[in-house]
Amino acid sequence: MTIKNGSVGFHVSFVVPNVDTERMESFLKTHEDFMRDTHHVTGHIEPLILCYTVLKSVQFNNPFDPNSGETGNTLYGITEIYQGSEGAIAHLQIGQKREAMFAQLVSLTNDYCVCAILGGPVIRSMFDR
Repeated sequence: MTIKNGSVGFHVSFVVPNVDTERMESFLKTHEDFMRDTHHVTGHIEPLILCYTVLKSVQFNNPFDPNSGETGNTLYGITEIYQGSEGAIAHLQIGQKREAMFAQLVSLTNDYCVCAILGGPVIRSMFDR
């Protein structure tokens, strides 16, 4: 299965002070375990995940010039793509049942989120031709 226009996804970006990265890393480990335990990568049972990716980078004063120095923050991006809204909805329903993990996500989002695309459609894909 491939990601196509009309697939549905989530993307959340965080700017986390370096002194708080362990908090984010702890959540990411819990979240990855949750994803592995509850999501499918083959078959037809939802939630069927097409893409689960976490990116991490230092934040530079000028992102196009690493010599500009660092801000003291770390950037994180979590991306998940599902075939359609059924998978995205199933993900949300299962995730909210994990109350401690969901509370941790809400807290991190309130403190550090700078961008959240929740249930947005894929509008460009290299695989959709």
